[in-house]
Amino acid sequence: MKDRAAIRPAGPSYRFVILGTVWASYLIVYLSRLSVGPLAPFLKEAFDLSSAEVGSLMSATAVTYAPAMIAAGLLVDRVGVKRVLVPGTLVAGLCVGLLFVAPSYPVLLALLALSGIGCGCIYPSAVKALVTWFPPRERATAIGLNQSAINVSGIAGAALLPTVALTMGWQYGFLFVGLLAMAITVVCFVLYREPAGRPLRPGVVAYAGDARGDGGRAGRSGAAVAGAAGGAAVAGAAGTAPGESGWAGVLALLRRRDIWLLAAGGLFLGIVEFSALAHMVLFLNESLAYTAVAAGGLLALCEAAGAFGKPGSGLVSDRLFRGHRKPALLALAITAFGVCALFAVSGGDLGWLLYPCLAVFGVAAIGWAGLYGTLAGEIGGARRAGLAAGLCSAMVNVGIVVGPPVFGLLVDRTGSYRPSWVLMAVAAAIAVVCWSLLRAPAVATVAVGPATAGAVRAQPRPTARPGVAYDGA
Repeated sequence: MKDRAAIRPAGPSYRFVILGTVWASYLIVYLSRLSVGPLAPFLKEAFDLSSAEVGSLMSATAVTYAPAMIAAGLLVDRVGVKRVLVPGTLVAGLCVGLLFVAPSYPVLLALLALSGIGCGCIYPSAVKALVTWFPPRERATAIGLNQSAINVSGIAGAALLPTVALTMGWQYGFLFVGLLAMAITVVCFVLYREPAGRPLRPGVVAYAGDARGDGGRAGRSGAAVAGAAGGAAVAGAAGTAPGESGWAGVLALLRRRDIWLLAAGGLFLGIVEFSALAHMVLFLNESLAYTAVAAGGLLALCEAAGAFGKPGSGLVSDRLFRGHRKPALLALAITAFGVCALFAVSGGDLGWLLYPCLAVFGVAAIGWAGLYGTLAGEIGGARRAGLAAGLCSAMVNVGIVVGPPVFGLLVDRTGSYRPSWVLMAVAAAIAVVCWSLLRAPAVATVAVGPATAGAVRAQPRPTARPGVAYDGA
């Protein structure tokens, strides 16, 4: 006999437990991904590595991370969040923990690459969970708060892991991360629940995963209704009719111009964000004569501003723009373009204005990820939120791979940072163009579970064309 407590639908307030659960998983995954950096000096000495080999360790996770996100997005839409979130957290932590006994450099590379598979499961799972648990007017704020785990993990790793390595050995740094991941895996298994929906009014049924997490069957059984911007309605679950499921629904999502416009903008703004993060300390040190310590402090200012910008921009979208994502996302991209252009023109020689410029840059060029993930999930709709989030995040990772080397190559070839900042301004401008062409939902109404039911009920019912269902986007 099944445990009744395990299948009883959670109330609306349980969404905050869900947020805390996926935030913890996101934290440990990024701590796993970023653990090599703080421990790099110890690994270099222990295995007699070159700088290039250390760099390969840092990129090993990324090799498997991007394709794993797309695969996990497909999977989470079919089997539910919990069945992907828990194993993903477990695999990421287990592989990093096993670095404790890694005997050689090739084994380090292999384990880090395997950990990327687990890490790639978490982002689509987190977006799917928060899109389905939170009502539209809270959704971007929730996803922005979840994204702040990246910044917290970076700060925690930099502060804790070198200390552990100095006092106990580098192996114990990885062991610490692995054991923490095991604990968070248990938390996710115990606390995460799939949402349970309920009928809203005749003819309108919210998408819902059932108590077993079978989101696919529940999604196929209901016809969810959503609003559309400017009279241009966006068809349900990435443009599919209710009968389209499985691979037909996936192909329907991949045919959507809006998902590709969003992803393309993410690729180019990802170039801006991660190129700046990779080279900001060198730029401030070599061009503006800041010491390495002072330049590191200014980079921390950018990171802190980004951590504020993620939930802050979500709150603006949820409250000031009443659930509209596109205006807030465009504002961030335009601001990033403006700061990059200012650095290109001035060479960064701005006097005291440099500090507010770096803070604004952090809010815009680092703080956009929460809104981006929210809009990806909403365009995908309740049935394809995981795949949409995985696809869009994978495109950002393309920008991560391409941007920093090209930025550095331009500096090496020209002896100046101005051409690189011009390139960053161009990349941000392309993101602005892509997102300005985006036909985003006017008011998101992906409806799932008890927390979102009231939000959908409050939305006006659109007039659908014959044969077209509306869902999620």
